[in-house]
Amino acid sequence: MEKEKICRACGKKIIEKKERYVHNEDWAFGKFEVDSWWHLNCFKRAMNRELTALEKQAQTMLYKAGKIFNTLPAGMIPKTDEVYEIK
Repeated sequence: MEKEKICRACGKKIIEKKERYVHNEDWAFGKFEVDSWWHLNCFKRAMNRELTALEKQAQTMLYKAGKIFNTLPAGMIPKTDEVYEIK
């Protein structure tokens, strides 16, 4: 018997035969980590939400930093092989 699917956003059961839904899988370097199920409308709302005030400020700062970074001479741009993982 298959495990019932619960929407990650609203917490309600997903009725597969009657509702549209999304299955999201998270993989890290070829290794499966976690999956989640969403009603399609819940998923759309989560992905298209308005930015918070802090996110808007960060977006502005990143835009300005990018403009400054692009004006640096090639010799001043550090070369790095660092990889950052966001969880």
